[in-house]
Amino acid sequence: MKKSICVLICLIMIFNTGLIAFSDFEAEKLTREEWDQLYSSLVKYNNLPTLNVGADETQVSLCWHSDSEKAVAKVRVSDSESMTDADVFDGIMTPAENPGQVVCRVTVTDLEENSVYFYQWHTGEDWSKIYKFETKSFSDHKVMVVGDIQITEIYGEDSTEQSKCGYYWNNFLSEVLSKNPDISYLITPGDNTSTGSTDAEWQTLLMPEALRSLPMALAIGNHDKKGMTYNYYTNMPNEDYGRFFSGLDRDFWFRYGDVLYLFFDSTSGNAPDHMRFARKAVEANQDAKWRIGVVHHGIYGAGDSIGDLETEILLKNIFAPIFEVYDLDLVVTGHTHSQGRSHFMESGKIKQTAPTGETFVNPEGIVYLNSNVVHGVYSFDFDAEHLAYKFIENDVTTYSTLEFKGDKLILETRRGDNSELLDSIVIEKTQEHNDKTVSKFFKKLGYKVIELLGFAYTMVDNLVRKFS
Repeated sequence: MKKSICVLICLIMIFNTGLIAFSDFEAEKLTREEWDQLYSSLVKYNNLPTLNVGADETQVSLCWHSDSEKAVAKVRVSDSESMTDADVFDGIMTPAENPGQVVCRVTVTDLEENSVYFYQWHTGEDWSKIYKFETKSFSDHKVMVVGDIQITEIYGEDSTEQSKCGYYWNNFLSEVLSKNPDISYLITPGDNTSTGSTDAEWQTLLMPEALRSLPMALAIGNHDKKGMTYNYYTNMPNEDYGRFFSGLDRDFWFRYGDVLYLFFDSTSGNAPDHMRFARKAVEANQDAKWRIGVVHHGIYGAGDSIGDLETEILLKNIFAPIFEVYDLDLVVTGHTHSQGRSHFMESGKIKQTAPTGETFVNPEGIVYLNSNVVHGVYSFDFDAEHLAYKFIENDVTTYSTLEFKGDKLILETRRGDNSELLDSIVIEKTQEHNDKTVSKFFKKLGYKVIELLGFAYTMVDNLVRKFS
C-alpha cells in the first residue's frame, strides 16, 4: 500500500512539473466579434513589441516603437510576477519610419532553461503590463514552422480584409499552441506582411497575445521587400549586410542548443555575399550538430515554384550549392502558398527517396520543407519528381514542427484547424558534418562563375529598384 501511494505521489509530482515546464501560452481563440473589437482598439497604434530570438538559447530580443521625446530603451525581467529584484537591460534607440518616433531594441541575456520569467518594456510613459515568458529545454526542444503570414493591407478606409487576416492568424496560433505547449520558438520563411510599407500590417501581425511569449525568427520575403518596415519591427541576431547588399537586404543566423539556423534573403541574388555569410556562420559554429537553412522562395518546393524560371534557374543555382557545400540537413521555404516536402536532394537530383512515416539514418542530401500560407490559401493539384509529399487542400492552413531529441530530428506537418498529422519523417544523425570533401571543393570552385553572374544580377536589380 505504501509503495502504491509513493508511486502515485511521484506521478503527480512529475505531472505537475510537466505543467510548469510546458504550461499553455496565452493563446485564446476569439470569436470574430471579439477579434474585431480588439483589432479596432489597437490598429491605429504601432506600439506592440516584437519578441525575437536571440543570438543563442540564453537570449531573447525585443523591438518596439516609442515617442522620440519620451522613449526609454529598457526591459526589466524577474522570476517573480511581483517584479521584485528585477534585472534591467538597456538597449539602443534608432530612427523610426514615422516622424516623432524612435525604435527601441533591447536584448535580454543570461536566461536559464526550463524557467519562468516575467518581463516589462518601457513604453515611454511607464512600464508596460507584465508578461510571462517560459524557456524550455536548451537541448531537446520543439520548433514551430509557419509560412507566409502575409498580413493583408488596408484598402482605402476599409480594414475588413486586414482584420479578417489577423483573426485567422490569432486563432491559428491558438490551435497550434494549445496542441503544442512545448514550442520554444517560431521560424517563418518570410512574407510576414503584404506590402511591407505600413505600420498597421505589423500591428495586426503582433496583436495575438501569444506573441508576447513566443520568440520569432522572421525571414525576408518578396512582399516584405516591397517596403522597408521590416527594418523597424524586427531585432534579429547576427545580421549580415554584406559588401554588396542594399536597402532591406540582409542575412542572419542564430544558434539554439545543437542547432544552427542560417536565414538567407532570397530576394537578393547576391551570390558572393550569401556564400561568404554561410562560411562565417558555419565557421563560428563548427560544433553544431544540425544546420537548418531558411529562405523565402520555394527551392525544390511545391506549387508554382515548379517550372518558375526565377526559382528554377536563378535561385537554385545561387542557393542550392551553398546549402550543399556547407552540408545543411534541412531547408525551410515558402512563397508558393503550397505545403510540400522534397526527397533528399543533391545537385538537382534525388539522392535518396524520403517517403512519409520513415526514419533515415545519416542520409545523404538535403530535405526541403515548403510551407503554405496563413490566410488567403487556395487549392490546386501539382506534381514534381522532387516531391516526397504534397498537400493539395491548400485552402487549409498547415504548420510543421521540428523536434530535436538527441540524435534525432522529428519533422511533422499538421493541419492548422485540427492538428491532424499529414506527414512525418525522422532523420537520425550519428556522424559529424563533412565540409572538406573533394566534391565540395569543386563545387566551391565552380561557384565562382555563379558569384560573378549573381553579382551582375544584383547590380542590375538594384538599379531597377532605384529608378522604378
